[in-house]
Amino acid sequence: MLKINQYDIEMLKNINEHRAWEIFPIFLEHNPDVCTCSSCVLDIMAITLNTLPPCYQTNEPNVIAARNKVSDEEIYRKMKEASIIVKKRPRHQR
Repeated sequence: MLKINQYDIEMLKNINEHRAWEIFPIFLEHNPDVCTCSSCVLDIMAITLNTLPPCYQTNEPNVIAARNKVSDEEIYRKMKEASIIVKKRPRHQR
């Protein structure tokens, strides 16, 4: 349990981040040319998450409320855009 002062900050979650990680395996299935090294995956997710609005919640996540703000399809599109950026300028050593 990570606390700052008396507050358990692990109770604060960005639901769109959670949703993006759930969608990512599906994205990879449909995009086999995407590099899956740690550096590229993390870069794709960082770019994706930086383009999505945050949706922070506490306790039980209300995924339905998050989906009303950003669809799964929009998250997928943002991942595709991010993967194109990373593919053009990968940071891995290959």
